Amino acid sequence: MKSIIICSDGHAFTGGITGEGLDKNILDCYRFLVHNYEDGDALYFFGFSRGAYTVRSLAGLVRNCGIVRSEHAKRIDQAYRLYRQRGRSSKPGSGKAAEFRRQFAVADVSRIHFVGVFDTVGALGILAPFLGTLGSDRYLFHDTQPSAIINHARHAVSIDENRQDFEPSLWSPRPGLDLKQVWFAGVHTDIGGGYEDRTLGDHAGQWLMREAEACGLAFKPYLDDRLAPDYAGKLHNEYKGFYRAMRRRVVRDVEPVVHVSVRRRWEDDGVKYTSPALRHLLATVGGDWGKIEVIF
Repeated sequence: MKSIIICSDGHAFTGGITGEGLDKNILDCYRFLVHNYEDGDALYFFGFSRGAYTVRSLAGLVRNCGIVRSEHAKRIDQAYRLYRQRGRSSKPGSGKAAEFRRQFAVADVSRIHFVGVFDTVGALGILAPFLGTLGSDRYLFHDTQPSAIINHARHAVSIDENRQDFEPSLWSPRPGLDLKQVWFAGVHTDIGGGYEDRTLGDHAGQWLMREAEACGLAFKPYLDDRLAPDYAGKLHNEYKGFYRAMRRRVVRDVEPVVHVSVRRRWEDDGVKYTSPALRHLLATVGGDWGKIEVIF
């Protein structure tokens, strides 16, 4: 058994934001699985922003159609069409999907061991300004609950993102799923590590690495050495330009599960951290940190 890792980086979100571009991202990842997966391999999926949409959709595709055997690679497009139909007759439990898996897939069920995503944005998985360019609602998340074939799901979520079109697409709990969604200080691109000064966002990266390691994935030592998490690191401003001129500022509804770096930043008098979202969360619990789960 080997580990197969799929990473989809969505930092340059506006580049090629078309339906075809989204399809290509998902199909490229799926095609890699088709030509490399063997029954029993451990699958690990990672993604940020648009990449989070990609790997979450990829998990749905694998649930619906299985992983096509390499000798049936010409069926990849057929599998994708079946997945995108979204109808009762084509959902994972349907006879149509089951028959496709029986004929062409490596196994009826290929489990995904771990999915780790950074700040999946848009209540429907895609940023609202671009929805009109896609030409169809087939690119929207129809279900925020993680696929039934996922063993472990992790989501690092931004507390301080305040752009209207960057509402986080949170996972809903599912019985039997090991799910953790943890909130971190920083805006969307901070959490995804997209800035040159990424010390604040490195907390999210380090947490997700530790979680994946605990689930069996081994990282090269140099990857950990490149992280320098600092709770007092720079928190960037992304509410500017088009967004400041055309879109309203919002305050995210933060769930009471935050990383320890958030509390340290909040309580450090030497750091100016006036997060409206965190302030609102604290107000809902009467300022009692004991009512907030702090994750180390």
